[in-house]
Amino acid sequence: MIWQRRIISVIFVMTYEYNIPCIYSFQIMESQISNTCRPTAQDTLRSLETDGDGPVMIPGPREDSGFFSGTNKQCLEHLEEEKGFLSKEIKELEENMECVEINEQTKIKSEACRDFLKCILYIVESDLDGDTKIHIAVIQNHYHSAKQMISMVSALDPELLDTPNLLLQTPLHLAVLVRDVELVELLAQHGADFGCRDLHGNTPLHIASYHGYDDIVACLLRYAGQRKSNSNFIPGINDRNYEGQTCLHLSTFNTNLPVIKLLTTYGADVNARDGKSGKTILHYAADTGNTILMDYILQLPGIDVNSRTYAGQTPTTLAKGRGYADIWITLRKFGGKDYENFEDT
Repeated sequence: MIWQRRIISVIFVMTYEYNIPCIYSFQIMESQISNTCRPTAQDTLRSLETDGDGPVMIPGPREDSGFFSGTNKQCLEHLEEEKGFLSKEIKELEENMECVEINEQTKIKSEACRDFLKCILYIVESDLDGDTKIHIAVIQNHYHSAKQMISMVSALDPELLDTPNLLLQTPLHLAVLVRDVELVELLAQHGADFGCRDLHGNTPLHIASYHGYDDIVACLLRYAGQRKSNSNFIPGINDRNYEGQTCLHLSTFNTNLPVIKLLTTYGADVNARDGKSGKTILHYAADTGNTILMDYILQLPGIDVNSRTYAGQTPTTLAKGRGYADIWITLRKFGGKDYENFEDT
């Protein structure tokens, strides 16, 4: 993938396009990461495999974060093709480094950078599930190993933190799934992308909203608010997944009122319609007979009690059709109309 080849391009662009010897490209890289290069490669690799939390083991099969299971043959073939490109480029890099004549002092500096680069390649190398060492450390709650690797990788390129596995889950997706607020905050501080989507189109915020992880939602929204360019809008808060649902829609599935409050406080659209049926969160409450959810939603500023689905149904119509008399009466008190009360358009 592009994220993999960028590691090599840091050196090769300078070497091939500008005819600068490979060793000077390493010196340029070293000046940016000198503080990170101080441990030897052997020490660094050992520390990544074993820390105070115990050894980082390769996990077995696990469940994904989405709402649909299936294979993505095209994605698998693409990843195999990219793995071949990366292996070829690593081999070319090693051959190029061996043919450069350098003095002893420069050799020491270049070897430190070469060791650092090899360490990064080791960290972002994918296993059979597409997981990098960071994915595995996050899944197994090895905070100290994950922290060290995240710091090293972000020093070279923060976009490498968004490396996806075969389910298109980034380390941030997994940190949300295991509900590790510290790791979510750590990844956010080092520039992880909140907008990355998994195989089902879910961002980390979608996953946290669905599971009702209000502490994770608060953390993501806080850091997203710091990054926003428009002072009145949080990027991605109203984005739909591949099922057409926003974070607010997902938060209603388990009546996650604290999450709904957080999302609406940060500007989520209370009248957003899903992509399949055109239902709002009030439709969801009326359609399922959820009086607790409906009473809470009706108190939200700007709620449209007569929003219509793609089939023209209002929340009142749905409640009447389902036989929820108490909900129908409540909606009528708030000005709700049945479908037949609307004039034909």
